[in-house]
Amino acid sequence: MASIRGRGHHEVIVQRRTVGRKNTFVNYVNEGDPIVIKRCSVQSVREWATAEENYAYGLSQLSMRRVFARDWPGDVNSLVYFNGGEFETVGDPQHMDGSPRTEHWVITIKWLRDVPPPVIPEPPAPTP
Repeated sequence: MASIRGRGHHEVIVQRRTVGRKNTFVNYVNEGDPIVIKRCSVQSVREWATAEENYAYGLSQLSMRRVFARDWPGDVNSLVYFNGGEFETVGDPQHMDGSPRTEHWVITIKWLRDVPPPVIPEPPAPTP
């Protein structure tokens, strides 16, 4: 069985963003290239999964997950791409640093929509 702290079988993509203001609106701007996080674990949070009917908007889905990873480059403004979906972080990523052996991050994410993942730029080829 794989550990949820760094030996999971999932892969997520993190897109860091900064927050700016344009007039009175919040404007998110991507910061740098997307970052691939390998060997993490993504688990559904069953208590936070609902679907409700709304007269004006139709069916509204709430799907929350937790990501367990050894390292985390994102923050509260980051987007996370996993399994064909785009997710936003909920709250601050939590750093669990009880000991060097068990140190890890726990990030709660909320599903926004199904979209293809961002394109990850290829690293430059080494020069001979």
